[in-house]
Amino acid sequence: MKIMLTTWGTTGDVRPFFALARELKIAGHQVQVCASSVYGQQFQQIGVGFCPVGVPFEKGRFDRIMDGIINIRNPLKSALVIAKEGILNQAEQWYNDCLDAMTDCDIVVCHSADMPGQEAAIRRNLPWMTVSYCPGFIKSVYTAPSPAPNLGRCGNYLMWKIVELMMYYQADPLFNAFFDSVGGDPRSLIGIKGMYSSQLNLVASSPSITRPPPDLPSYHKFTGAWFFEEPDYEVPIDLCRFLDQEPKPVIVSFGSMGGTRGEETTRTIVEAIQITGQRAIIQAGWGELGVESNRSDSNILSVGHVPHDFLFRQGRCVIHHGGAGTTHAACLAGVPSIVIPHLADQPYWGSRLRKLGVAPKILPRKQMTAKSLAGRILQVINSESMSTRAKKLGNKIETEDGLGKAVELVEAFGYNFQNN
Repeated sequence: MKIMLTTWGTTGDVRPFFALARELKIAGHQVQVCASSVYGQQFQQIGVGFCPVGVPFEKGRFDRIMDGIINIRNPLKSALVIAKEGILNQAEQWYNDCLDAMTDCDIVVCHSADMPGQEAAIRRNLPWMTVSYCPGFIKSVYTAPSPAPNLGRCGNYLMWKIVELMMYYQADPLFNAFFDSVGGDPRSLIGIKGMYSSQLNLVASSPSITRPPPDLPSYHKFTGAWFFEEPDYEVPIDLCRFLDQEPKPVIVSFGSMGGTRGEETTRTIVEAIQITGQRAIIQAGWGELGVESNRSDSNILSVGHVPHDFLFRQGRCVIHHGGAGTTHAACLAGVPSIVIPHLADQPYWGSRLRKLGVAPKILPRKQMTAKSLAGRILQVINSESMSTRAKKLGNKIETEDGLGKAVELVEAFGYNFQNN
């Protein structure tokens, strides 16, 4: 088949599409990808077609948005900022670029937040499905809307009703204004139901971290997580030397969580590490963390890109933001986590890891101090039970074949339309 993938977002949103694109290509399909131009080289390196869409990425603008979101406590308000400043910013150009790219394909696989890409597939009258990462955004009476605690079936039902009303009056009008501008039909409950294809939505999440609820609608299919491994990665000499020393380091990785306060965040992290007397590797990420740490402390090494499937296995624990991809990578590595959520689904993942006994209570980014972070670090490294549970969880996830199942479902979806 000729398969078009469209994905929106930061690295955590896009990286699973690297894995899916590569697997679909290996399976013999012709694959093209619509995404921001910042990811073009990476898709081309795996040998798939790439179509840049939307306005070019502006890191300065992204950092300013991140600064604002970190200070918002209300999860719905932060979600609305992401919608306005991210998904719907210059959405008509994204839509038109996708529309132009979809002139010759059989099916389209869209990120669940990529509304412009979805609308382009609808306009082209193409079969389309979605991909999502967070089960906490799928309505179920067995769980409360994230980040609310589980209130039992009746309580959860009422909480979902409240969230639905908030979405109906605040989120839906934003998106429906865009749909109307491109001649599309309105949708309802965008953040709960209207963002998913009613034909098929692949939930790229490990059932070992979150079990599919009994009332999961049939069009949602858990596949397991999609890991994009880099087996040819060559470890730099300075990193090799650091890893040859004992004890194992604490790993810090905030991924795409940027902002203009990288130096301040780095100081907080370094101070926490020094309080605990640990060694650490700080991954720069989009926030450019740890840049100066090498010069001030020989027990701390700052690094750029290092594949998580390699890096996390070297650590005693991983301090991270709780993005879906980073969370699954830490769990696969079999090490405990310390989750510092910034936005969106990150509190959900932190809460799930705590419930599984592989992480302490979440520490929201706004509340992170050197003292509070040091306390979490000491709690984790002194817990043998947490380490044991993390290893068992990693062994479970190792047996899952999320990509294999995803490819099977994509193929069945496409062949069904070809044969009818």
